[in-house]
Amino acid sequence: MNTPWTCRCDPMATQASRGLGPERICRTRCLSVWSALAVACAVALGGCTYSGGELLYALGFGRGQKVAAKFRLTEDPVMILIDDAGQRVDWPLAARYLFDDLAQELLRNKAVRKIIPHQTVDHLRQSVPDFDKRGGREVGKLAGAKQVLWIEVQDFLAQEQIEDATTAAYFSITVKVLNVLEEKNRSRVRLWPISPQGHPITVIMSGSEVSIAKTKDAISKELANRLSVRIAKLFYDYRLGDFEREQ
Repeated sequence: MNTPWTCRCDPMATQASRGLGPERICRTRCLSVWSALAVACAVALGGCTYSGGELLYALGFGRGQKVAAKFRLTEDPVMILIDDAGQRVDWPLAARYLFDDLAQELLRNKAVRKIIPHQTVDHLRQSVPDFDKRGGREVGKLAGAKQVLWIEVQDFLAQEQIEDATTAAYFSITVKVLNVLEEKNRSRVRLWPISPQGHPITVIMSGSEVSIAKTKDAISKELANRLSVRIAKLFYDYRLGDFEREQ
């Protein structure tokens, strides 16, 4: 982690009369300098009224690197379309969990203003002939959306029996953003990403995490929740936590 100041001690520093080693003396000196710096900063920032956490934040801790959105969604209605053409999700509620969690994540972080309700998608799925054969743009138009967040399921595993301790459960998808308004030029229908395959995301659960979740439903919920967070972060700015890396 980058810090505002780095301690650099002479490893051959003169040892104190107490017989302390150079490394011990170095640490002591560093702590003394940090303490003095903390006090000085506290005074400069308005007196000794800061808690430990507030002071660390003021010194620069807890302000992770800013990660910009990969794409900005429209302020007009957006449709979330989860496409499982290969029927890989063998727990149907998992897709619904993903829809609900993703919608909440996008709205909470102001990545969108309005999302087409799940009930609308269900109604179209039941009433429109050959719904599963229609493209995402066409379905989005029928729903009254301006953009479609098209999520294609690539793989899914949520079973109570653990076969792999490292990757005991997983949910793998690709994400695309489609322009519903483009009807003439097919090459302009996909707004993001550049790759026609879409943006891939996979979340996994370890054997110990699956053991804690216990049931297939609970495992599916956890996978959907983790996946919704990863997908939503593509569409709004956020800051990494200390020691956290962009995924």
